[in-house]
Amino acid sequence: MDDSRDRTEAVGGRARPGTATVVPFERGPFAGLGADDLRTLHGLGTRRVYSHNEALMIEGEPGDRVVVLLTGWVKVVAATEDGGEALLAVRQPGELVGELAVLDGEPRSASVLAVRTSTTREIGAAAFLDYLADRPAAALALQRSVTRKLRLATRYRIDVGHGTGLARLARTLLILLDSCGVPAEQGLRIDIPLSHADLAALARLSAASVERSLRTLRDQGAVRTGYRGLVVRDRAPLAAAAGLALPGDRGGRA
Repeated sequence: MDDSRDRTEAVGGRARPGTATVVPFERGPFAGLGADDLRTLHGLGTRRVYSHNEALMIEGEPGDRVVVLLTGWVKVVAATEDGGEALLAVRQPGELVGELAVLDGEPRSASVLAVRTSTTREIGAAAFLDYLADRPAAALALQRSVTRKLRLATRYRIDVGHGTGLARLARTLLILLDSCGVPAEQGLRIDIPLSHADLAALARLSAASVERSLRTLRDQGAVRTGYRGLVVRDRAPLAAAAGLALPGDRGGRA
């Protein structure tokens, strides 16, 4: 997939010519597509760069496009009844966002914000739907991706909706580990730039409760925290704190 034809990035809506490109679709729902399907998909849409905390999508807007995240990280947030903000998910490079509103024609149910400078490829709704209609393999891949997201969302609501603060944080860390864990020294690092406030929002806890729970998990040898992020050193005590059984084929060490 040669992206040499596309030499323009939009930064805050302005074009910036001559910028090196990033090859999309190497991960995420379309990673397993055949060469022809990928080549056609790669020719759709335009690239854009978002700065830290800039909104890719806003809750309530029409679903006019889908976005493939190429670099950086984004968070999915929704407004709460008390005027606050609930952190629903974090998306990593290769993932697709905004597809639900495009598929059902309803307004966006959440906002998407850049956690750090992020590069995207944005595909208009009509072009994306036409592509899916012409490419059954891509449509099936998207269906599986949406189903997986719905399953994870259901699991998330169940796992963090009850239990002690320690259990809820441990369950949240296990969810993040499964989707964003990368090998690190003495374990697996959760490869997302999350602050303690972000963890508190994901686990639906106070910042003080997160601090106490992290201290307990460190004392148990389950996690290590530092300026490079959070590393899960041992999955067994983390699963025990979460109140979950550890699958026998995964072993104790992360």
